[in-house]
Amino acid sequence: MKKIRLKRSVKAKVILFLILAAIMSALIIGKVLISDEPADNAPSVTEPLTEQQSEEPQTETTTELTTVQETDAETATETPVTMPPADLLNPVTIDPSEGRWELALVNLSHILPEEYVPSLSAAVSGSSVKMDSRAAAEYQKMYDAAKKDDCVLTPYSGYVSISRQNDNYTRKLNYFISQGLSEAQAKSRASAIVLPGGCSEHNLGLSMDIVSASTDFASTKEFKWLVNNAADYGFILRYPQNKEQITGVNYQPWHWRYVGVQAAKEMAGSGQCLEEYIGA
Repeated sequence: MKKIRLKRSVKAKVILFLILAAIMSALIIGKVLISDEPADNAPSVTEPLTEQQSEEPQTETTTELTTVQETDAETATETPVTMPPADLLNPVTIDPSEGRWELALVNLSHILPEEYVPSLSAAVSGSSVKMDSRAAAEYQKMYDAAKKDDCVLTPYSGYVSISRQNDNYTRKLNYFISQGLSEAQAKSRASAIVLPGGCSEHNLGLSMDIVSASTDFASTKEFKWLVNNAADYGFILRYPQNKEQITGVNYQPWHWRYVGVQAAKEMAGSGQCLEEYIGA
């Protein structure tokens, strides 16, 4: 009887061992299969890195040290924006010296003469970043006022030559073509990020791209300060949200343009962009 009981005990243990082994094997296989599957919330990249991210890493700072940015600051949206085709077929060459110089409109349908170069001054004392001298004086006032409120409006990109702008635009255009876009599609995508030479406000010298320690400028205290105070110094957010189909340029919270105090306050009150304000 003892032998029979012993055999039964050994047999039971063997069966239990086999059952546990089978369960462990199933768990291990399941874990492997699960680990090979992407998480439901795993991020996917649908847009290429900007040139600034991939080629020229930007170290932003809230100190008064500045760096010359050689390209328009860039951002991308899922849907590229375009100006109406009629505007692009017959661009008008403007003369910034005519009328109110501070309201000169520069975009894909209003271009600067190829030889245009404004009179330049440092945007902030001691800075290598320059602007049209008339706008630079006002930027310095705004910079000093913001600093008293513990906000540093670090100038990053002001005036850019037309030839340099053309180089930047061509590089961006070629990038999109290399990604398989047609030339027409590439032009639409590129110009919504980097405008061609003569079409950029950086060539006019009345705009400034401003940076802070945060990579999301719209969430900074500097941006909030500008929204509340920039009009008092004649500056506007040039490319606001929900105006892309009018400006032809993606939302750029860092890009601020001098238009004069009166116009800036009127635009702030009406919610108009520059094209709407001057009826272009």
